[in-house]
Amino acid sequence: MIRIILFCLVFFTLFAHAQTKKRIFILHSYSHEYSWTKLQHDNFVSKMQESCSLPLEISVEYLDTKRLKLSNEYQSFFLSYLQKKYEGYRPDAVYVTDDNALKFFLHYQGQLFSDIPLFFSGINDLSLAHTLDVIQYKGVYETKEIIPNIELIRQFSPPTREIWIVGDTSNTYRSIESDMRAKISQYPKYTFHFISSSRIDEITEKLPNSPKTFVLLTTIGELSDSNGDNLTLKESIAILKQKPNLILCSMEDAYVQGGVVGGFVTSGVKQGTHAAELVIRYFNGESLKNISSVITSPNVYMFDRKALMESRLILSEYIARDAVILHDKKTFLERYQHIILNTFFIVLVLFLLFLLIVFFIALQNNAHLKKLEAALQESSDEVSILKEKLVLMEQLYE
Repeated sequence: MIRIILFCLVFFTLFAHAQTKKRIFILHSYSHEYSWTKLQHDNFVSKMQESCSLPLEISVEYLDTKRLKLSNEYQSFFLSYLQKKYEGYRPDAVYVTDDNALKFFLHYQGQLFSDIPLFFSGINDLSLAHTLDVIQYKGVYETKEIIPNIELIRQFSPPTREIWIVGDTSNTYRSIESDMRAKISQYPKYTFHFISSSRIDEITEKLPNSPKTFVLLTTIGELSDSNGDNLTLKESIAILKQKPNLILCSMEDAYVQGGVVGGFVTSGVKQGTHAAELVIRYFNGESLKNISSVITSPNVYMFDRKALMESRLILSEYIARDAVILHDKKTFLERYQHIILNTFFIVLVLFLLFLLIVFFIALQNNAHLKKLEAALQESSDEVSILKEKLVLMEQLYE
């Protein structure tokens, strides 16, 4: 009987656990080793694990479209692969990063996890905010903003009148360039040079090497070498830095490495975190009708301290105050400022206490001295009286 009861308890516990566990299917446009994807993924998962009260089961796949073209043939193959691998699997939510993964799901809507809420981040196509079904699709949009970066360059170098804008030939770059061209008209005194290619050698050939040449990196994840082999971000940046006079500024946080100064960047950290917050609200029972997508891209100022110093650039206090500073090697005083101030305060208080004690001791000693002086004076007076009496007695006896 006891065994039956225990078996039932275990069974119902496992059943309840299975009922409350939440499944999330994740599809990334690019490889997990691509910094931008990794930042979104890691912060999405971290936020979910930190804030979701239910156990999670997460499955992850990658389209890897920095290396492979998202052709109809490839999409058809990938769909068959997912249908076979996830046969009988039904997630509670789908999370995708960047435009290609969302495009894939929209193209095959109904053939894979139909009617499942889909959450996204890193989406450049803002027109989707007006066309997506608001009951099924929620997420975080991404916009690379040219205006704050132009203002930043103007602050760095007021005489500068030429800015070079670099990107690969991806759909993402074309969307970014179109948006930028619509906004730069308000800077008629500047000349903007747009350079895009799938090969990095073609880009470097067109870039000048005159002193203080400011280059804005938009998206360079699909650059390749002269042999057509895809380059990592680190390799692409290292090749660009071979021209020592180039000051590389970034519009994406993943690019702030290898000597890139930084700029007003899109944040993979905030993209992933905000997407997770939307999913958590849904898992907590909030209706999708009441959950709004994040339309304004959560961008931040981010800089590499070493690159700033090497380029002899100085941030204004206004920007530096809220900026993310990488490799920020602080001085001894800056690192231990709080400890030093606290120690100084404690020593000062102890010193003041010591002076106060010495003062009170001195007061007490002074009081004792006055009493002693009074006693001595009294004794001295008595001695004087005795002497006078002795003199009188001596005179009487004579």
